[in-house]
Amino acid sequence: MADEKIIFSMVGVSKTFQNQKKVLNNIYLSFFYGAKIGIIGLNGSGKSTLMKIIAGIDKNYQGEVVFSPGYTVGYLEQEPLLDNSKTVKEVVEEGCAGTAALLKEYEEINMKLCEPMSDDEMTRLIER
Repeated sequence: MADEKIIFSMVGVSKTFQNQKKVLNNIYLSFFYGAKIGIIGLNGSGKSTLMKIIAGIDKNYQGEVVFSPGYTVGYLEQEPLLDNSKTVKEVVEEGCAGTAALLKEYEEINMKLCEPMSDDEMTRLIER
C-alpha cells in the first residue's frame, strides 16, 4: 500500500556549527507517504536547520538523507529574500501570476460566451 511506503529517511544525521555548537546529534527519522509531520522545539534547538537539511538547502552535515525516487520537498524560507523595490502586493502578485492569468482567461471566455457565435465556437470555448 502507498500509505505504508517510507518516502524519506534520515540516518545518523548530525550538524555542528563552526563555533562547535552541536545542534543536531545522530538523528534518525523516516516519513511515511501521506504522513503529517510537525517539528517543535525551543528556540535554537535546530528546527530550521533540520528543515534546511530535509529540503536539501544545507548540505554541510554528517549522516545520510534519502528520498524515494519521484519525491521532492519544497521549502518556504522563514525570512525570504524579497525585492525591496516592490510592495508586498507586487511580490504576492508575482508569486501567483500563473493563477491570475488563468482567472483572467476564464473571465474573458465567460464574456465571449455572452456574444453570438456558432455552435462550433461555443463548443471550443466551453471545452477550453
